[in-house]
Amino acid sequence: MFNRSFAHIILALILVIWVVPFIALITTSFRSEVASKTSGFWTAFTPTELGHRFSTHDKGQQFKVIEMRGNIFERINKSEEWFTISGGINSIMFKGRVPDPDKPGKTKLIRKLVPAGEVMDVRGGEFIFQANGDFIWSFPEATAPKPKNLDVFINQDPVFGAEAYFEVLLDNKDVPNALISSFIVVVPATIIPITVAAFAAYAFSWMQFPGRDWLFILVVSLMVVPTQLAFLPILQGFNGLASWATALKQWTTDCELTNTCQFPTKSFAGLWLTHTGFGLPLAIFLLRNYIVGLPRELLESAKIDGANHMQIFVKVVIPLSVPALASFSIFQFLWIWNDLLVAMFVGPTANDDVVFPILLERQLGTFGDQLHLLNASAVISMVVPVIVFLAMQKYFIKGLLAGSVKGG
Repeated sequence: MFNRSFAHIILALILVIWVVPFIALITTSFRSEVASKTSGFWTAFTPTELGHRFSTHDKGQQFKVIEMRGNIFERINKSEEWFTISGGINSIMFKGRVPDPDKPGKTKLIRKLVPAGEVMDVRGGEFIFQANGDFIWSFPEATAPKPKNLDVFINQDPVFGAEAYFEVLLDNKDVPNALISSFIVVVPATIIPITVAAFAAYAFSWMQFPGRDWLFILVVSLMVVPTQLAFLPILQGFNGLASWATALKQWTTDCELTNTCQFPTKSFAGLWLTHTGFGLPLAIFLLRNYIVGLPRELLESAKIDGANHMQIFVKVVIPLSVPALASFSIFQFLWIWNDLLVAMFVGPTANDDVVFPILLERQLGTFGDQLHLLNASAVISMVVPVIVFLAMQKYFIKGLLAGSVKGG
């Protein structure tokens, strides 16, 4: 009983650790810039006091009045498209000069919060407002007052909008470009290692050749090689290939006239090859453990019927290995989609070609004080992996467990 309760507590803690930041991310992305800067995400679901500035009337209204009526909420929401403000008016910050009781004939500057229903002296007129936002600005005689900006504090109702998503997707082309670049990288870099690993896993499982077991041990041992250790030889190799390709193009074409001889050392192809190299050891290990556990009688029956290794692999092994293939596909897809380190060292650096993790890293400086935009970009980057995981989750546990309990 104690062990079960302890396990439930641990699971609850893990759930809180993962769910709370996710809720914070989603909530902030749907809040206004003012709200995200001035209050925490936990206040978004209850009425919260926030400050706003409004003008009593528009510029250019040069007509004389004795009494001007209006509504604070209408003035604030006049230019608001996404986040319509509502609630109750708490107070207005009064700033002005009043007679100084300590110094007859002189005035002093004061600031104070004036509650609803209390009269304020604003530019020679009496200004009074109610909690519902209605205000009256009256003068002793007909006057053409200039607009007055006032700071009001509102017990604001919760309000959410998708302005941040429209801004980062439509007004800023960097996010759509980064999404396209990420797909250009992640699709080949997921398919290539799965394809190669599937062939290798079948060979290690059901084909006999000299040094098979030692070669498999060598491949599995590559999983312990730190990624950072491989960056230097990888970059040196890509630099050498780019120099060789540049020299070959100079020799075979007239590219010097158009200044197009230079081959980039960082490209999408480099990311495909690098992710393939880093992903192959784990892929071969997982798929081999699964394929080696397939019924031997089934494969021998296919051989008796005259099937060769390629036919057995395509028509028997691949259909039976879908759970294992899907499990590794999820791992590989999530790793590449969220990878920042490899993309920074090997991937393209042009603004139109960077992948999404690099864009998010750059936005920390661009949108550092605009949390709603930064969080909206982060949520967009999370949507694709979540969809992929949900679409393939039925194979996930099945494939991992099958590969772990079967072996040859």
